[in-house]
Amino acid sequence: MKSAATFLAGLLISGAWLGKATPALAQQSQPAAPPAQASEPAQPTAQQVFEHYSEVIGGRAAWEKLTSRVSRGTVRIEGIEGTGTMLVYERAPNQELSVMTLSNGYIFRDGFDGKSGWEQNPGGKVKELEGPRAADRRALSDFYSEINFTKIYPHPKMVGQKTADGRLAYVVEACIPGGNQRLLYFDAESWLLFRTDLFENPLSPAPTTIFRQDDYRDVDGIKYPFKGSVQGPGVNEQFRFTVLHHNVTVTDDEVARPATTSN
Repeated sequence: MKSAATFLAGLLISGAWLGKATPALAQQSQPAAPPAQASEPAQPTAQQVFEHYSEVIGGRAAWEKLTSRVSRGTVRIEGIEGTGTMLVYERAPNQELSVMTLSNGYIFRDGFDGKSGWEQNPGGKVKELEGPRAADRRALSDFYSEINFTKIYPHPKMVGQKTADGRLAYVVEACIPGGNQRLLYFDAESWLLFRTDLFENPLSPAPTTIFRQDDYRDVDGIKYPFKGSVQGPGVNEQFRFTVLHHNVTVTDDEVARPATTSN
């Protein structure tokens, strides 16, 4: 796998200089020609950023060796004392189920059963996702979504460079067809995605929800973020994975949508 530094150097240096050093003067009386000015480094396109990201997290060949994932971790939510737990089952091509158990006893479940997204509240009621949220969940439940950004976001736009969370980033504006608009922040040095701003109201200049991910680690030939957070209306959640296993058996029951247990 090529390093992020190799990608960056190739992008910024290749063809970046228009001028060459001027030759030595033939005679002292001749005025010196001014040195040629360097052009601005070429900025990557949105598609190039997606491709670099896919490569630095392991590349397609490494990801496609994986067919399932079981993750365990901890979660803390502002306003609720103590630390909760989370358990996530994922199975290719697009089935997943997450269980979050809070320290106060509340249990939240959500997932995608291969056909539609759903969520279950602590009271046991199951609700199918609708509208833009359903479109987003369908696309991002692709087990290989991280290496399929060029397909998931068919019309991305390069916004440019911006500093966010103390890091210089390439910012890409993107939207899943039928889904919500978002800004994706890729570290300008490592190419890793570290922040996503979600705009459920396209007329608002402020994001509805901000997702952050960090602490990428090498696991089974890929890089995967072990730490993240969700900040939005009425929620400030931080989570950390502690165990991650690939290519383990995930049964139909473990990714099945539960039945409503109460109203």
